[in-house]
Amino acid sequence: MKLPKILKIAPKTILLQWEAIICKEIQKDILNIKQGLLLNFSEEILETTATYAELAVYFKAEICTATFIEKFSEILLSKQQNSPVAATRVVIIPVCYEAIFGLDGNEVCKFHNIAETELIKLHTEPTYSVSFIGFLPGFPYLTGLSEKLHTPRKEMPRALVSKGSVGIGGGQTGVYPSNSPGGWNIIGRSPLDFFSIKKEVPSLLKAGDHIKFQAITKAEFELISLEVASGIYQLKTHTL
Repeated sequence: MKLPKILKIAPKTILLQWEAIICKEIQKDILNIKQGLLLNFSEEILETTATYAELAVYFKAEICTATFIEKFSEILLSKQQNSPVAATRVVIIPVCYEAIFGLDGNEVCKFHNIAETELIKLHTEPTYSVSFIGFLPGFPYLTGLSEKLHTPRKEMPRALVSKGSVGIGGGQTGVYPSNSPGGWNIIGRSPLDFFSIKKEVPSLLKAGDHIKFQAITKAEFELISLEVASGIYQLKTHTL
């Protein structure tokens, strides 16, 4: 593992910084270190926040940040933080890719000179890692999109992207958890509820989860939507 830089960015905050790229290896390191921190320093740490290549660590008021940095640097060098990563769940995300929901599907296909069936195949094949939640409450930033589907963001963002819309922006893919403006290319929509303040755990997904997109028909979309609304839908998951 290539060790991250450790930067003090506020009196009670440090930033662990890796190479600024999107890759599963760095995500694995971030998750591994985050778990090690929370396991070994729960009395010192207030909160952690991860991105694709950074991990911010916020300390409680009484903690000496400089002392922690020195202690943690020694642990990094000795690789004592490399405790095994716990088993992670894989969440199956149903998506209808039909034109009524995949508003930019044809444009993405034309950009890559592929058929709609190939677009769906390329998008549903990978097992994606949830790198972090951001932009909107419940919005999952995912690692693992095939390079064959990397597509520039739209020049003119939409004023309204519907809740559940699945989009591609550059080398990323994700799901809009609520109605909002957005500039990603919309290729489908999921009937699942990705964020709800009515739930004990508001966000459907969390950093460290994995997901698989599963293509469904419009009829299946409507059925699952009814099940989600009535609270009887059973989320499909398994562990890695």
